[in-house]
Amino acid sequence: MTLNFDYYNKTTSGILRPVTIPGYVGVSSSPVANVADMENTGLELELGYNKRFGAVNFSANANFAYLKNNVTYVASDADFITGDASFQSMGVVTRTQVGQSYNSFYGFQTDGIFQNEAEIQAYKNASEGLIQPNARPGDFRWVDTDGDGTITNDDKTILGTNLPKYTFGLTVNLQYKGFDFMVFAQGAAGNKIFQGLRRLDIGNGNYQTIALSRWTGEGTSNTYPRLVSNDPNGNFSNMSDFYLEDGDYARIKLVSLGIRYPAGI
Repeated sequence: MTLNFDYYNKTTSGILRPVTIPGYVGVSSSPVANVADMENTGLELELGYNKRFGAVNFSANANFAYLKNNVTYVASDADFITGDASFQSMGVVTRTQVGQSYNSFYGFQTDGIFQNEAEIQAYKNASEGLIQPNARPGDFRWVDTDGDGTITNDDKTILGTNLPKYTFGLTVNLQYKGFDFMVFAQGAAGNKIFQGLRRLDIGNGNYQTIALSRWTGEGTSNTYPRLVSNDPNGNFSNMSDFYLEDGDYARIKLVSLGIRYPAGI
């Protein structure tokens, strides 16, 4: 058996980011400069096993890695910078913020779907006012993260990262006389994927088939909102965890079978 273990703590400095310059300079767009810093901390583990069982030679190698990414500095005049997906017409999608992973997803957090008018009337603030007075059954319930009793851009929060927290792999080899067999599998976990398959600036653009399972009445869905032409609650135009999917996966990437012929054939 073999065992390898590594722990690392790496600091990266001088990440490119836009720099704010005074208006009197007369430049319409901000230049970029090597400014931001971040820290990557993690560990890597590899375990191997090799043994012969009669005429069969068996070996297996597995690896596992853990990563924690943390932005430590953005600029002297800001704690974060934002990024968007312009084709989605929803403004800010990511935020690079001190204390969070690089390019973390940023938006509203949903808490299910209003199933009826009574649920809308029950969603009140400390002053007994409605937190979402313009909502209708079938709309998302937005989480009031700052607790001020209204839903504004201040309620946007970090929703996850596109950087996998865990990666892993496994390779198995078998050899028997003139035959050899190999399987390679790998995967990742702990990250989110932004699902931006539908352009919001094209009103008649096709939806995915999952829209067939949308909310059409009380109890029909608590994850996919109603479909209306003007989207008054911002169910689709707001960046939220609705657009994020788990990036976890494990897959077999390669399977091979080989035959070795004797020399001279």
